[in-house]
Parts: sequence; structure tokens; C-alpha cells
Amino acid sequence: MLHVRVDKENGQETINKLRDLDLINREYKILNDEKYVYIPVNTNNIDFYTVDIEGEPSNRIEPEKVSFSYDIIGSIAIIKGKTMEDAKYLSDFLKTRKNIKTIYLDKGITGEFRTRQLTLIYGEPVYKTIYRENGIRLMVDVSKAYFSPRLASERLRIAKEVSDGENIIDMFAGIGPFSILIAKNRESRIVAMDKNQNAIDLLLENLKLNRLKGEITPIAGDSGELIQQYENIDRIIMNLPHDASEFIDVAYKSLKIGGLINYYEICDLSTLEERMESFREMGLELVYKRVVHGFSKYQNMYSMELRKL
Repeated sequence: MLHVRVDKENGQETINKLRDLDLINREYKILNDEKYVYIPVNTNNIDFYTVDIEGEPSNRIEPEKVSFSYDIIGSIAIIKGKTMEDAKYLSDFLKTRKNIKTIYLDKGITGEFRTRQLTLIYGEPVYKTIYRENGIRLMVDVSKAYFSPRLASERLRIAKEVSDGENIIDMFAGIGPFSILIAKNRESRIVAMDKNQNAIDLLLENLKLNRLKGEITPIAGDSGELIQQYENIDRIIMNLPHDASEFIDVAYKSLKIGGLINYYEICDLSTLEERMESFREMGLELVYKRVVHGFSKYQNMYSMELRKL
């Protein structure tokens, strides 16, 4: 969820302009303090508009002028990338939502397993919660395994593409959102790998929370080594957006001819072009690519589907 922050003296004028552009998210309240007005904006349209500090609409995003963003995972809200003072303003707003019991400030991702550095702002220090998405339930521990609700539509899109009978490897499965959603809807066989034993333990819990058509085999270990035991795989999911490129060679070897890789990477346009060229040289055909969401001023998360020739 994104908000725009503008000077209070320009607040009403900005609100009126955003309403005219149909950019205000009416599910959330407009906040204000002594200096600023915080306006919740529709994230489907914010890619095309923002509002500068004087309240004038422009034709591209300037992230430094978007006040804050947050994730809601079950009963837990996580505010991202703000000072404690700024986060407390948003916390007051989030408290008005009945389902929110705990609020944390996320100071960044750290360590080999990419866990969040969380500071409690509101509520009890609870880390586990049940998250619901596209007809599945997931037990999430926000302190032990990374999970993002922002890929919900992407996970659904991939699940709809899968055919019954596919043999799939989910290389960086985490707590299993891709694997669980696919197996919920398709009679597929999935090997779900992750180096984080805590993530695999949560995945085992999630197998019990959902009735599945397919089969999932969770394995804890280094995916780059584990995948070398497999061959003629129909589909490989590579959701490790900062480091997936390091594993593309081993994934390629395990993929059958005509098989697909669902590949995710956070990068700028220059790196994306270099990556696509290297995929072509390797013998991977680009089926499609799309921007999943923005990451920074010059970087996006890209989704690519690649077919082995």
C-alpha cells in the first residue's frame, strides 16, 4: 500500500486532483499531522502518476515523495523503509484495521536466509500468523523465513499456466506459496527446495493446512546442489530475485527440452538486456517478460518465462 505525503496547506487541493484522476484508494483513511497530509493512493495507477510537494500531478513516479509502504500478512503489518518517527504515524492509521494485532518496522533484509530486521511498534511481539491467498492458507513466521504478499497475482498466474502431470522444481520455495497454490489446483509433482530449514518446517505445516490435488516433496538444502540430482523437469520456478542468475546454469541442465523456467530478478534495464542476451546464447527462448512491481527508482522486479530449445 502506497501513500503520498504533501504539505498540509496544499492538502485539500491535492486530494481534489487525485480524486479527479481516480487515484485515491477509498478503502483507507487520509491521515494528517501538524505538517503533512498522507493520502492513500491506488497502486494500480500510481505507476503512471504521483504528486509532488506542491500538489501538482506529474507523469512519472518519484519514490522519495511517496511517504511509505507496508505489507499486511495475516494479523501482522510490516512498515518498510522508514524511521521510527515516520512509522508511528502510519502505525496509528493501521491500528484502525480490526484484523491488525501487531505492527513492526522493517529495517531491512539480512543474512543468508534473507530474514527481516523487525522492531515492534504496536501490539504483542507475535511473529507467526495465518495468511490467506487465492484459496490457500499459509502459516508465516515473519522472523524466520522471508515471505512477500506482493507476489499473490504472480503466483496465481503461474498456477493457472501449469498443466496436470507436470514435474516441477521450486528451487527457492521458502514456506511454499508457489508450490502450495499449484498443488492446490493441479495434479502435479513438485520438489520444493530451500536452504532455510525454518522455511521448510513452515512448508511442512502448510501441507497440513491445505487440501491438495498434487504432491509436494519438501527438501532442506542448497538448491544449486540438490537440483543436480534431477533431469527432464517440465518446469523450474526460480524466485530468488537478487541471486537467481547464479543458478541458471544448473537449472538449465535439469530442464527437459521444451521445458519452462519461471525466472525472477530485480535489476535495471541495462542488466535486464544483458541477462536476456545471455539466456539466448545459452539456448533459452524468451516466452514473455513483465514487470511484477517496482523496487527502486531505476530497478524493477521482472518475471520472465524461458523455454529450453
